Amino acid sequence: MGKRGTWLTITGVAIVAVVAVGVVGFVSAGDDNPSSSEEYRAVVVRNRDRVDFVLGRLSTAQSLEELLTRMDEAAKTIDAAAGDLDEVTPPEALEDEHGRLVRQLEALSADVQGTADQAREPGFQDILLGADGLSFDSWDEINVVFKELREQGVEVQPLSRHAAT
Repeated sequence: MGKRGTWLTITGVAIVAVVAVGVVGFVSAGDDNPSSSEEYRAVVVRNRDRVDFVLGRLSTAQSLEELLTRMDEAAKTIDAAAGDLDEVTPPEALEDEHGRLVRQLEALSADVQGTADQAREPGFQDILLGADGLSFDSWDEINVVFKELREQGVEVQPLSRHAAT
């Protein structure tokens, strides 16, 4: 399979995943009952995976323009993940972590979008060139929340580091 075929396959899988998450989010929206620990874990993991996927795509961009486009897309996806989580009622024991996770995802979305917007400004086009990767405090804070969730029995992996290739 050629490079184009691989990208078409990846794009197709990503679209199916986004639609599936959207349907699940729509079906569960408005549910005021706390999720069971397993239901909550599934929602957190699903949204963690969405965020990790779009962040991973940043490291494989082949040009500055492609990187900036992917950053725009990542910011939207991360914001959507925050919104999906915000509609979920967590188990009572996880309310604090849940609220922090939603806020940090919103912050990460703003960080990614803000960096892309700044890189488009005259005189700032080179801020992303030659960088080994992007680093945001909000990314670190999300992983702190994931660690706290793991300590409370919610098995969710940290966001991966995605270095430029």
